[in-house]
Amino acid sequence: MRVDSESRSRYLSLALTSRRTIDHLRNVATGNPVDADLDSILNKLLASTGREGNANFVSHLQATGAWTFFEELSTVDELKDELGFNDLGEVVVSVLRDASAEVRGQQAKRLISFLTAVEGRALQRYTDSMEMRFA
Repeated sequence: MRVDSESRSRYLSLALTSRRTIDHLRNVATGNPVDADLDSILNKLLASTGREGNANFVSHLQATGAWTFFEELSTVDELKDELGFNDLGEVVVSVLRDASAEVRGQQAKRLISFLTAVEGRALQRYTDSMEMRFA
């Protein structure tokens, strides 16, 4: 199986986005509010989950800049199934909109755990594709 450089770049980008999101979520987990950067990232993730989608889901994704590439969506879907994280959309909504800092913090910790797995899987795929390139 040949993996092109664009696909490798997307895996690396997914890992970096996950790490940046985790860094922001750590602040929320300690009781701080959601900042503008985290709000933007989580809304893109939320749009990708289809949680707030409707009949115009694809248009909605394109308009929001949501995660739409195969590498992003397949990695998230794969880990949702493996980890039993079927309520990803609800967790993201809770971090974004819950009035209680305690609930936001708890859900932020759950999301950190999930995104840590996403980051790891994306880096694994990136590394595997680099090794296949030179095999």
